[in-house]
Amino acid sequence: MKRPQAVLFDTLAAGEQLYVYPQESLKKLNALIVDKGRTLDVGCGDGAIPAAFDAAKVFGFDVSPRCARLSSKCGVPSIVADATQALPFASESFDTVYCVDVLHHLEGKQQPLLKEIHRILRPEGWLAIVEPDARNPFVRITQEPNSLLRVAPYNNEPAIDPRALLSILDELGFSCSCDPIHIKGEQVVRSVFPMWQRLAKAPFVVALALLYRNCPNKFAILAQKSA
Repeated sequence: MKRPQAVLFDTLAAGEQLYVYPQESLKKLNALIVDKGRTLDVGCGDGAIPAAFDAAKVFGFDVSPRCARLSSKCGVPSIVADATQALPFASESFDTVYCVDVLHHLEGKQQPLLKEIHRILRPEGWLAIVEPDARNPFVRITQEPNSLLRVAPYNNEPAIDPRALLSILDELGFSCSCDPIHIKGEQVVRSVFPMWQRLAKAPFVVALALLYRNCPNKFAILAQKSA
């Protein structure tokens, strides 16, 4: 049985693109890890992000079969796999793992995935995590489950406070840094909510966006596995 997110993202990626990212945002993501080596992108989506990496080899996986196919078409060999399950990769098989806008889709169950990432990373390998930042009120309110101003397509995708992830990574033995980052990306399919809901929410969402426009919308954690 497919996870609800797999069905949802198959629908959102019904065309040839899932999200549109400006080049500036793709460059920021690429620059997080300089020497990437053999790289895995967790939840690769349509492949736009991993296709921009200057890595020796890049692979991806996604819970959505449609996304995995689109990513492969972008030149990023990708398979269908579920981030909530054991990952189908050998231990210590990657130098770098990217996890961009994935952890908030796991309904609070981030620890098992982070343990699996630790397993597949080589000693001194790097993990880059980028997530919507719950410390930004605009991000928190528009992603909060059951919020009247929710814009997240699935109802259980709350933004994350990085401190929750840093404690897990510390327990796993990673050395971490965390910094604010602003990444833009626009969902291509906008019809998740009925038009009347979108019109009703729009003035309030726009007002919040303007109020908190100077707050970074995401955080970036760089975590290095011990030798």
